[in-house]
Amino acid sequence: MATVTKDEIWKVIVNSISELLENQGQIPVPITPESALRRDLGVSSVETVHLFLLLEDRLEQPLEFEKLALENGEYRTELTAGELCDFVATACESAGRSGAASV
Repeated sequence: MATVTKDEIWKVIVNSISELLENQGQIPVPITPESALRRDLGVSSVETVHLFLLLEDRLEQPLEFEKLALENGEYRTELTAGELCDFVATACESAGRSGAASV
């Protein structure tokens, strides 16, 4: 299996967020690394959990999102698409050392 690149991860994230929003009846908007999931894209906390599970499924990789969702023992109230991409890229890179992740 080939190791997944950060560009490929970004595409999976953008497609997954867009699909999630479309399924909720929302009009798709441009997604940038600076886009805040809740504030800019209207993704609820429940939808964020669904997004995390969707990414794990699509990347065929457990990602331990609790490490991203918690900050100083508290749940984060906001997360950008870029932060999500960085986290997933790091997790996939770490997993690649013990077994390759693929898209």
